[in-house]
Amino acid sequence: MGNLIDAILFTVLVASAGLGVASLIVGCLPAAAELDNEAKARGRIEAFFFGVSGIVIALVMWLAMIFNS
Repeated sequence: MGNLIDAILFTVLVASAGLGVASLIVGCLPAAAELDNEAKARGRIEAFFFGVSGIVIALVMWLAMIFNS
């Protein structure tokens, strides 16, 4: 049963880290030209927020895996 919990924690870790890094990359890409400056800034802030959130969730899952074993 312990291995099943570790597998679930690892799955959440990989998924959140992957989505977090992808969101950070999207935040660094240039926005579409037809958007106004406010929409560009809002989209960039959202992308960075989701990126940092994904990385934080991945770190929490990593700590959960360490303290679970």
